Amino acid sequence: MKKNILNIAKTVFDDEVDALMELRELIDESFVDIVNAIDKCKGRVILSGIGKSGHIARKISATLSSTGTSSFFMHSTEAFHGDLGMLRNEDIVIAISYSGETEEVIKTVSTVKKIGCKIIGVSGKIDSSLAKLSDFHQNIRIKKEACPLDLAPTSSTTATLVWGDALAISLMEKRNFKPEDFAKSHPGGSLGKRLLLLADDVMIKGDDIPRNASTDNAKDILNEITQKGVGATFIFSENDKLQGIITDGDIRRCIESNDNFLSLTASEMMKKDLISIDKNELAYDCLQLMIQKKIGCLAVLEKGSFCGVINQKSLLSIGL
Repeated sequence: MKKNILNIAKTVFDDEVDALMELRELIDESFVDIVNAIDKCKGRVILSGIGKSGHIARKISATLSSTGTSSFFMHSTEAFHGDLGMLRNEDIVIAISYSGETEEVIKTVSTVKKIGCKIIGVSGKIDSSLAKLSDFHQNIRIKKEACPLDLAPTSSTTATLVWGDALAISLMEKRNFKPEDFAKSHPGGSLGKRLLLLADDVMIKGDDIPRNASTDNAKDILNEITQKGVGATFIFSENDKLQGIITDGDIRRCIESNDNFLSLTASEMMKKDLISIDKNELAYDCLQLMIQKKIGCLAVLEKGSFCGVINQKSLLSIGL
């Protein structure tokens, strides 16, 4: 029984891979025409369908939206209960129905054409009603479904989904869509944070900055580092000019090498060659610099003046 299940599973993979290869051979100049039409479209790209085709249409719409093509999904049934009001005549509608005869889809397409939208039909029959109503048609014919009864949409939905991915990626390439563009629609993801967050967005500023005067003693320095929790404190002169930095590691080294540690002042303990970055640098680049230099924090500058501090632990905690 176990072996039989594995055979069934692998057969499904084989059937769906075969369906994709069949669809690959159907991708011709008509696909190029579809890409060009969408690229020139001044409106949005609306995906429509019902049942399993509706689920696939919704996913294709989401992929288009996240890769630079404004898109949304409109259920073919809901279209007749107010959703048609979302359409404008400069929009393009991609209607999906494998049979090309789904009643709700055909009714939707017929009405949408009266609004003035261009129609891209996606079906498995080049002589279907959907194909005849469409300005552009993509044939997604497959030989058989992976379903042993050849009934449940399986290979056909997989083929349609991959066609949608091919459409989105082709548009990305045509429009020179860059990682920075992708990040703008994914600001909450790790890529978005890496490409959008600046040092200015994540730095510690104001009263939260650990700071000591150059004349402060070791006890003052320990208290400031402990209270602010950054792992370091920045040392300033009497005229509020940044002079250096004292880290947790500097404190430990001073304790080990000085019997009179508590008598030391900040100016005697600090390092003057601290590493800094401009506030407009990417936060991700700041993290990479800290890792490279094996340091826990960076001074942040604005036009050469100290304005904040970036802590490595804080950057890691937000998912950079």
